[in-house]
Amino acid sequence: MQLQDLGRFGVAHHGLSQGGPLDLHAHCWANRLLGNPVSCATIEITFGNTEFSTQKDTWLALCGADMHATIEGKPVPTWSSFLLKNNQSLKLSYTCSGMHSYLAATGGFDSSRILGSQSTVLRNDIGNLLNPDDQVRIHGSQFDGPATYTPPCYIPNYSDQIELRMISYGEETPEVFQTQFSVSQRSNRMGSILETKSPLSPKSGIISEALPIGTVQLPPDGKPIILLNDRQTQGGYYKLGSIMRCDLPKIAQAAAGTRVSIRQVDLESARKDWLEFCHFFRLLG
Repeated sequence: MQLQDLGRFGVAHHGLSQGGPLDLHAHCWANRLLGNPVSCATIEITFGNTEFSTQKDTWLALCGADMHATIEGKPVPTWSSFLLKNNQSLKLSYTCSGMHSYLAATGGFDSSRILGSQSTVLRNDIGNLLNPDDQVRIHGSQFDGPATYTPPCYIPNYSDQIELRMISYGEETPEVFQTQFSVSQRSNRMGSILETKSPLSPKSGIISEALPIGTVQLPPDGKPIILLNDRQTQGGYYKLGSIMRCDLPKIAQAAAGTRVSIRQVDLESARKDWLEFCHFFRLLG
């Protein structure tokens, strides 16, 4: 578990990663259900098997992977807000679909900011994993119920087969659209590695340059890497293209073995979807 807000921006020239929630969609909904700004930090929970308690009555929201949440043995629906009373326990089992769940609290979680962000990036030695008995302060706000729910049309289905849309960087990459991939067990917050029985044809490297989130690199072994939040800031592997921003939660929530196909999308369509997402969650200020 680790704290994540929207991420750390404007620091790549220092060699520091962006950080932030792997599933931005779930993070934003968890805050929205409580009336929080989407910039409030949430706790990113991976795989589950954890427990929370509070020292006073607190409204929380849980979105993302289904981890069979319960309070005092009673089920708590994911993609909803709920009241956790003083001395009660919120228990999460192991995930049954998806990889990450996001816990929000009224007003957001309070922790020290480093370079303007609360986001944890372990590879940069910023922040720490949350361990048993750790305490995290809550800002608190005026939200006092009733419970709110994410409309079903906005709740994704974390299946064992996903399709990602990619903006191609050139005409030399049709092979990627004809190949069936699977998510590797070696994937992590830096990137999702795609396995395939027939590796893609290797390409010569390039001069190292900046790596935006969603970049699809092709290493010499022919197995693409989709770069995620904790990626390095620059690299010299050949770049096939970029997964459109609105599709990144799909690959972030994909467990090892999930089948992945990639199809081409034009820049304007990708930009339109991203701007709609940003306006909906007020990410543009």
